[in-house]
Amino acid sequence: MTTLTPSNISKSESLGWIARRPWLWVVLAFVVLLSAWTVLFYIAINNQPEVVPLKHLIPA
Repeated sequence: MTTLTPSNISKSESLGWIARRPWLWVVLAFVVLLSAWTVLFYIAINNQPEVVPLKHLIPA
């Protein structure tokens, strides 16, 4: 029969720095999403299609 001995380190202390702060993943995901939208709008604004004049049709 084996006996369990309690360790001096709690589970939260043995986890990594980021694993103890799961809200950082949410913040990181939001920053990545915001960056992607910023790049998308920057590319779209700098590569706008040319203006094509349309011929107005007179109704018959």
